[in-house]
Parts: sequence; structure tokens; C-alpha cells
Amino acid sequence: MRIYLIAPAPDDKTDTAAETSMAGVKTPFTLSAAAGIVSVAAWLPRGTDIRICDEVVQEVDLGAEVDPVGLSINVSQVARGLDLARAFRRRGGPVVLGGAHVSLATEIFRGQADCLVIGAFETAAPDFAADLLAGALKPEYRCGKADMAAMPLPRRDLYPNDRAIAGVVQTSRGCPFDGTFCDVIQYVGRKQRHRPPEKVLAEPDQLYRLGYREVSLSDDNFTVYRKRTHALPEALIGWNSSAGRDPVRFSTQISIDAARDADLLALCNRAGLRQVFVGLETSDPAALVEANKRQNLHVGLIGECRKLVAAGLTIRGGLIAGFYHDDLGCFERQFAFAQALPVDGFNVSAPVAPYATPLCAEMKRAGRSVDADTHRVSAAGARMTNMLPAQMTREELAEGRAWLKAALLAPDAALVRFEAYARTSGPPSQDMGRTAWVKPGARRHPLHELLPLMMKDKGKRRVILAVPEMVAERPETGYDLTSTLTLYLSDCARAANRAEAPLEAAQ
Repeated sequence: MRIYLIAPAPDDKTDTAAETSMAGVKTPFTLSAAAGIVSVAAWLPRGTDIRICDEVVQEVDLGAEVDPVGLSINVSQVARGLDLARAFRRRGGPVVLGGAHVSLATEIFRGQADCLVIGAFETAAPDFAADLLAGALKPEYRCGKADMAAMPLPRRDLYPNDRAIAGVVQTSRGCPFDGTFCDVIQYVGRKQRHRPPEKVLAEPDQLYRLGYREVSLSDDNFTVYRKRTHALPEALIGWNSSAGRDPVRFSTQISIDAARDADLLALCNRAGLRQVFVGLETSDPAALVEANKRQNLHVGLIGECRKLVAAGLTIRGGLIAGFYHDDLGCFERQFAFAQALPVDGFNVSAPVAPYATPLCAEMKRAGRSVDADTHRVSAAGARMTNMLPAQMTREELAEGRAWLKAALLAPDAALVRFEAYARTSGPPSQDMGRTAWVKPGARRHPLHELLPLMMKDKGKRRVILAVPEMVAERPETGYDLTSTLTLYLSDCARAANRAEAPLEAAQ
């Protein structure tokens, strides 16, 4: 039996939904290897011939001679996923759809495939595998909550590992926070469930053998439960750089309240946790109340970010513009806020009402919902929001957001933040300079392709030449500064692609 598992490309390849891909390089490259399809592959019957396709870095083989085709679809992949499902069904083979958006919006996928997997695949995997071998797949498999300790090692041996910078390890599911614009609790629940540290460590070990030296810990909020949060970094400390290994650089997602726990931050540094995504959203208290981002209220966000960076964490900040209270001046206010931070990289989004959330229902009742049934713009990275803003038009919001992203990437602005970051950044407890790009058969690091392209632009060249000067002053931060430069240049290349794409294409 031959099985083909596909992670479709994002529908809008020019915007936030596609920011896991590297822009500006000739060969397709991704910042983070696709985790879902390799995890599903680990549950499939032994002896089956399994192929993997991450469409961010590979072309889908529409002529593949396979039995079932499995597509894992999240909200940013709906249109492309359904296109692929139709193409494979026309060839007569069975098609299975699963993933986050199939679970949240099951009704739009019924009739589009031969089988739907609704919820976390693990609990239905044994029945699914038996039915697959018997040629008797059910129309739907409804799944329960998975035992995080029983998850097998993903089949990363099937993945094109030479096309990814970081491997991804899932450490928990669920989030206790109830962010207005977030659908995490609708999919995986409010109660956070954790994998035991010893189970987590098996995966970085596997990734290290495959040549990875950067690992993303997939966790909706790594620091929310302090007891568990201390236990995992302690385990990573014992693993990282032991047994003669080069140090591995970890990344994850945290909330700003982690800045209050100095002991935790010290543990993270010793563990090799160097990069974090933090949902800052905005400095406007009224908008934070609207977003139900209570952990960001009543604290000085700029000062808290400085604490995180001083502890050795590189922040990728999440910003949102276009809240109910926001007028057209919000974009300049967000720019001023960002420029005061020791943070170079940002994901800039507009508010959206994710499907199946209370906000989505509220927007429908208020007559402020757009494209709610087609799901075309319900991803946070879509250039056009699926809500009608109160103080501006959707077009003005899209234009203002585009201006903000461009303003943050402007060389003069970026240099201010690079310099603040370089001055503030705490040194790693391990020699990250020993970390090498060592994957068998791998190309050179994509930075080597980005540099010649960006050196042609006078402004970008100033940033590129300034970073080695910063590294010369503080050599211990060289790896972090170089990684930050790589992401900045990729963002610049993506912005150039975005400028060439008409706005109507993303509506």
C-alpha cells in the first residue's frame, strides 16, 4: 500500500501565513519543518510505503500512483487543500482530509473527500489504520484528547530535512488564556496537557542526528504553568551540549508575564532557549481589553521586553492593528511602540474572527462579518480582514497594515532596533558559535544566498554591514545577531514579493 501525505502551501504566499518559508532564495526553503504530516506518518501501518510532501519546499506529484492521499489543512491552506483534494479525487483515488480547520469547520469539507479525520488523529489512529488496510475507511473519524506521553517519534526520515532550518517538537497542547482573536482553545482545549520531559528529549535527539541545530518547541504558551516550565528547561540543560554534542538553539512561544520570573529566564538561557514569539499586540490598554489580553495589561511592555532580551531571549513580536477602538492614527502609534523595543522582527496582523470562536458568532450577529462562510480571509495573516472595522474601511486597514510592515523594515528603522537589541541582549551560557550547518547533503545556509541579493540595495547593505560591527563589539551574541539578520533579510525579500502581488489577489 502506498500512502501520500501532503501539507499544502498557504493560500496567500506573500503574507504572514507564508512566513515559515524563506524568501529571497532560489531553492525553496522553510524556517520550520512541517510537523503534522510526519507525526501522522508515525501512526500508519508498518510495511506501508509512505511519501511526504511539504508543498512549501516541494512540488506536489499529482500523478503519484498511491492509494489514499492524506491532506493536513489549517485555516491558511483551505483553498489550496480543497484544490488538491479535487485533483486527486478526479484521478479516482481515495482522499482523506484532517488538520485544524477540518476539525473546526467540518461542514465545508464534507463531500470534498472520501474520509474526514476530526480532532487529534492519535486517538483514532488504530481504528483508522485497521480500516485502511481492510479497504474500508469510514466517512468520518471523530477523535478524543490524545495521551501526550504515548506519541511515537515522528517519521522525520521521510522529510526533506535539507530544506529546513529548524525542526519542530510538540511539548504540549491547549492554552488557558482566552484571547479574543485566537482559536486554540476551540481546537485543542483550554486545559494545557504536557508531554513528560523524557518523551520530549527523544525528539531533539532524533533531530540532532538528522543534522538540525535549531529546534522549535511547539507550545501555545511555554511559560504558563511554572512548575512544568521549570522542569522542561532543566531536562534540556542536561541534554544540550552533553555527550559531545554541539549546542542546539531552541525557540518557542511565551507570554510577556515570563519576564517576572528571573529564575525561569536563567534556566531558559542555560537550556539554550534563545528565541521566543511574544504576542505584544499593542500598547493601547483599551485594545488589549478588547483582545482579552489581560496578561499584557498593567505592565510596562517596553520594560518587560527589555528584561526578556537582557536574559538572552531574542523576541519575535506579534502586533495587531485595526482594533475596534483604533483610528487611522493607530499605525503610526504602533510604529512608535515598536521602535522603542529591542526587537527587530515582527508579525503584523489585522484582527480577524477565527471560525468557530465566540467572536465569529458575535461579528455575524452584529453584521460585521465578511466572507464568514467561504473562510477565504479568516487566517490572521490574510491581507484583508474578515471583520468590518469600526473606525476605518477594510481597504484602509489593509493599506495601513502594509505601511506599518514596510516602515518597520525600512533600514533606518531596523538599524535603531538592531542596535537596541545588540546593546541589550544577554549572552548565551553556551558557545553558540560552535553550532554548525551540518546536515548531510545540505546546501549552504540560506543567508549566503540572501546576502548578495540584499547587498544590491544601499539601505539593506547598511544593515548587513552594521551587524558584523555589532558582533565585533560583543562576539558572544554573534550567532543570535546573525540569525536575526537572516530573518530580517527574508522579511525584506518577502516584502518585495508582496509589493508585486495585487491586493485583489488576497481578497
